[in-house]
This record gives sequence, C-alpha cells and structure tokens, in this order.
Amino acid sequence: MKLSSRVTVFIVVFIVLSVVLGYASTNSLSQTDAQSINSQVQGIQPTTIGIFTNNFRIALLEFIPAFGPAFGVYTSYSTGVAIAAIAEANPQSHITGLESFFLLLITPIYWLEFFSYSLAVEESIAVLVSIRNRDFLKTEWKWLVASVLVVGAVLLVSAKLEATLVGAVK
Repeated sequence: MKLSSRVTVFIVVFIVLSVVLGYASTNSLSQTDAQSINSQVQGIQPTTIGIFTNNFRIALLEFIPAFGPAFGVYTSYSTGVAIAAIAEANPQSHITGLESFFLLLITPIYWLEFFSYSLAVEESIAVLVSIRNRDFLKTEWKWLVASVLVVGAVLLVSAKLEATLVGAVK
C-alpha cells in the first residue's frame, strides 16, 4: 500500500472513530445503566500500567485484519457510551456527555490514543490489502512491526499523561 493511501485511510479512520465516539456520547441512559457503567469505568486502575494495559490490549485487537476495524468502531461507541454514563451518573457536574466529548478533544490524551487506534485500524486494513496482493512477507510485515512499536510507545506516553491527570484531579 502506498504511503499516500495509508495516510488517506488513517485520516478517514480517525474521523470515523471520532464521529462514532462523539455520537455515542450523546446517548441517554437510565440512571441504573449510567451508575453501572460509571462503576465499571471507575474499576479501571488509574495507574500508568493499568491504563496502558487496557489501551494497548484494545489497540492489539484493532490490528487484527478484518476484525480490527469493526472492533475499533465498537470500542469508540462503547467509550462514547461510557462518557455519557459518567456525565449522567454525576449530574452535580452539570456537564453533558457531548460537552465531555468536546472537553476530551482538547486534551493530548485524546489525540495520542486516537492516533494509536487509527494507526492500528489502518494497519489492519493494509495487512488485508497486502495479503490480497501477496506481498505481506515482502514488505508489509515491517510496517506491522513498526506500527505495533509506535502504538505501544505512544500509548505508554498517553497512559502516563492520563494517570498524572487523574492523580491531579483526585
């Protein structure tokens, strides 16, 4: 796959995952569902290793050819629903799920994580194309290894920032 095609696919994936996240953050949930999802989110260890493990596991699944793009959309949707649930479970904050999404957009955490997820999904698509073109073993495996390493490094930086932010807010 040519670099220009990779960039185009990456941008489209980034936009699609972001729109799905934003849309899902507008969901209206029952108070019971909102409290339940909020409790599950609170259960994620707010440490660098806990956040990194969760996010890297998601990214690795997004690298899987054919499955990765669908899983990426599912994960973005689920995360958006979690944003909506957090907003609804904490009415004293007076912030909606959509407002939370827009606040998230201005953080480097969002950009680092969605860069990583988009790169993983793009590479999933590139692997499929390379298998169809019968050149995976010739060139694509190098892109795959490099992408996994980049995603791991970026998600580690993002996890450190997120853990620091969560620690500062608490």
